[in-house]
Amino acid sequence: MDDDELKKLVKQIKIIQNELSQINGYIGETVYSLELKNILFFETNDRNVYAHTVNNAFLIHYRLYELEEKLPDNYLRISKSSILNLNEISSLTRSVTGNLVQFKNTYKTLYVSRRFLKDLKNSLDKREF
Repeated sequence: MDDDELKKLVKQIKIIQNELSQINGYIGETVYSLELKNILFFETNDRNVYAHTVNNAFLIHYRLYELEEKLPDNYLRISKSSILNLNEISSLTRSVTGNLVQFKNTYKTLYVSRRFLKDLKNSLDKREF
């Protein structure tokens, strides 16, 4: 068993132990129960973490590193400030200004840092439709 396989196995065990299926999101004083499958991406902004859906952005009370440990395999960090849902990607465009991810059924986009681009491409190649 090589290091990559071992890391995947350890991650799967952690996921089974800790896996989130829903997360609480806040808009003002209102609390919403969000299903992970409906979240396009998580993003930090001014020391706060937001869960983005097609129509809204919800404040959540987790840090990105905590989410990385608890989210299933279809979520991937793509920059210092973002984790995305691989199942919701519509396209990945490379340009002079950066690598841009477009999501399904929305205008929302994210930039992928060069550091995480290879992991994203590999994950997209392995993705089953």
